[in-house]
Amino acid sequence: MINKNIFFTMVIKKILSLFVLILIFSTNFLLVQTFGESKTSLWDLGYALLPEPQKITTGEGSFEIGSDWELNLSSNVRENDIAVRTFLDRLKNQFGLDISIKKGVNSLSGKVIHFDIRSGSAAVGEKEALARQGYIMELEPDKILIRGNDGPGLFYGVQTLLQLLVSKEDNRLPVCRIEDWPELELRIIHWCEKHHQNRMKTLKEYIDRAVEYKINAIGWQVEDKFAYERHPVIGAPGAFTKEQVQEIDRYARERYIELIPLVDCPAHIAYVLKHPEFAHLREDVNNNYMICPSKKESWDLLFDMFDEILEAFQGKYFHVSTDEAYFLGDGVECGCAEKVKQGGKSRLFVDFMNKAAKYLEDRGKEVMFWGESPLAVNDIQKLPNTLIDAVAGHEGWERKDELRIEREHGMRVLIYVSIHGSGLFTDYIQRINDVYKSVSFGEVRKNNVLGTFVAAWDDSGPHDEVFWLGWVTGTSYAWNGGIPQPDELPPKFMRLFYGPEVKDMEEIYKLMYDGFRFWSTSWDRVPSTLVPIYGSSRGKYPIPRPRRLQSIELPNLPDVNTLYNHPFWKDHYRRNLDNLDEERKANNRLIILLKDNLNRVSGHKYNIEVMLSLAQLYSHNIYLFETLAKIEDILSNAAGNYLDYENAVSCLNEAIKLAEDICKEREPTYQQLKEVWEVSRYPKGRTVDGKKFVHILDDTKNHTGDLIPDLSYIVMRERDLNLEKWIYGLKSIRHSFALKNQFK
Repeated sequence: MINKNIFFTMVIKKILSLFVLILIFSTNFLLVQTFGESKTSLWDLGYALLPEPQKITTGEGSFEIGSDWELNLSSNVRENDIAVRTFLDRLKNQFGLDISIKKGVNSLSGKVIHFDIRSGSAAVGEKEALARQGYIMELEPDKILIRGNDGPGLFYGVQTLLQLLVSKEDNRLPVCRIEDWPELELRIIHWCEKHHQNRMKTLKEYIDRAVEYKINAIGWQVEDKFAYERHPVIGAPGAFTKEQVQEIDRYARERYIELIPLVDCPAHIAYVLKHPEFAHLREDVNNNYMICPSKKESWDLLFDMFDEILEAFQGKYFHVSTDEAYFLGDGVECGCAEKVKQGGKSRLFVDFMNKAAKYLEDRGKEVMFWGESPLAVNDIQKLPNTLIDAVAGHEGWERKDELRIEREHGMRVLIYVSIHGSGLFTDYIQRINDVYKSVSFGEVRKNNVLGTFVAAWDDSGPHDEVFWLGWVTGTSYAWNGGIPQPDELPPKFMRLFYGPEVKDMEEIYKLMYDGFRFWSTSWDRVPSTLVPIYGSSRGKYPIPRPRRLQSIELPNLPDVNTLYNHPFWKDHYRRNLDNLDEERKANNRLIILLKDNLNRVSGHKYNIEVMLSLAQLYSHNIYLFETLAKIEDILSNAAGNYLDYENAVSCLNEAIKLAEDICKEREPTYQQLKEVWEVSRYPKGRTVDGKKFVHILDDTKNHTGDLIPDLSYIVMRERDLNLEKWIYGLKSIRHSFALKNQFK
């Protein structure tokens, strides 16, 4: 027989279960009544959200919040919590609202915004790291509730509420209910400071921007912008000290952002091996790109660097940046070449990565790496499965065999996408489509995906401000794969990032890329006299190849007697000249639109200023081609009338004046760009406290952003034309021609 106590207990449990079911049904019924399913999306109502929440249920109407509202905090939410501080600061500074706080009030009345933390509020699933980031939000005319599963969830709920306010011109809020969580745990964006150094205030501002879009990790490629105390020669003048990095790291972690250091090795390490103190550690004495992995001194140096980075960055991840290790095994005397004979370059890669991983894992870090060539697919299982492959899904590297073996090996991966590879601006239409497909539907999704790595390389010297649309795109599809459609994401970004009153921003981005494309492709690529290139992904060149840089021909100088100028220039650049009118019209419109939006933008005005500095650079390039074409015509006219001495000399004077005007416009254009860019970054190649920047080119990479020490790589190609010398030559011809013909 069943014990009576047990029987009554079972009955009570059944009754309680039935009560809970009735309560859930009633609650859901009331929610449906309040926020009933609507065919009208928030976007249709004028609201933008990125990333898109997982579940949105809309109600009827909208409402506004004012200073008569109060913020109520549950007992488990502190007044100094970052979610509370961020919310109140943004309300006050951006919307002019100063609301008061009530703590732990049980009975709420009036217009109340309620912050709460309660585990399981958003039904995310079993994965703890994801669950912590979930939240629910309910918006009604007299009550706003944000309840996070944990601190990060509450913080992200606040960001969503602020986005709703930002994206609407009248700052009204829609009646709705949102239940939200991320699909992927880590959403990493890439800070690449190879060839520039952002200011401290810029890094903090970028962190504040990042959290608005639920970015929760930053891979920081510091290279020589970190002041290594044990090896001070490595750090560039003014490099960030350990204490400064710790300050940025604390600032990020308080906002639920993991700051992940990327340390380049064994390749991409010219910033170390360019110094004579470390030249003996090169894999090949003639190549500063690659460190020898077989020398004990190499590991002593790398471990010293690791240790100092570990002291500065307090997060749990460490990225050993192993990409493009082209020349593993080139070393003969060190024994690397012999190891390659025995096991191939992949063996050297595996040995290197195992040694680096063990050192870092012994110190409590989870290690990321670039799992790419020369790593052979069959050698993946020789690596510890605790490693995280940060380049899974890379275009051209998404091999099903590789992904399958990593999956079977139990190795976690990051979906890698690059939103900027080369140039001063990018084709965002194509990039967004690629990211949408790779992150949302790529083959790598079958693996144990930890998150995304949205790369933005500064190799060609762009400004970080041009990366934000790409960074937000990668993060949005990591949070909610496949939503929104690629054509819907840019307009939502424009409204959130710049404000609801801006106009034609999508056209601006298209014109920015079109303008850059002409700026870049209008010039020829010719061999240079700079240090030649050692090799490429195919291996060492038998004979180092010259770097190819941009240049153009100048019109021929005329003969001193007949003024015949052998015209060729307009024919040679016919393709550019045929499109010049359209390029000028498009660039003029771009500048007009940018200047107009400077007065419309409510957020990130500086971003518009950076784009305007580039548009003016494009304009100067168009002016250069227009003027050189005119100069050739004028010189041809002088040749055709060389017996009319007065007219001929007048033509020569006009050509000289036009050429001088080009030079006069070039430097102010550059100085204006430099002034704008250095608002957010330190002067490139600067001297600090008597320490000068050591500029020695990478023997392998032909990075535009590193061709010369300072920012003037932007105008290097035009300065190298030495138009001033050409002008001097034309003046000499004019002088001789005038004297010969007794004409002044």
